[in-house]
Amino acid sequence: MGSGGGDPRKGMDGAAFRRIALSFPEALESSHMGHPDFRVRTRIFATLIVDETAGAVKCDPANLDLLVRRDPRTFRNAWGGRWLGIDLGRVTESEARQLLEDAWRLIAPKSVIRTYMDARSSDQARR
Repeated sequence: MGSGGGDPRKGMDGAAFRRIALSFPEALESSHMGHPDFRVRTRIFATLIVDETAGAVKCDPANLDLLVRRDPRTFRNAWGGRWLGIDLGRVTESEARQLLEDAWRLIAPKSVIRTYMDARSSDQARR
């Protein structure tokens, strides 16, 4: 993900984060604690802060630690070692897409993930 010092020219906004989050199967936008969240059924995989300059994604603790150590200006431990805070102005859409997909895969039902992965594989095979 982000380079060691981050590249302030990268940048994305809350609208792009939202578009990517909602692109995954069964993803819905809702809210809690006064800010938007993205979930599959009742399980949250990502959130945006109110001004939409930062977001958070569910994250494996080992990956969270690695990303925070590598680029603490871009990433932070947002909540209890399971949520990765992201400065949206310091990541590319590609980086955000990967983080959001990883988060989605942590909470989506296995059957939904399998269908999504099968569709991606067949799309890639056609290219």
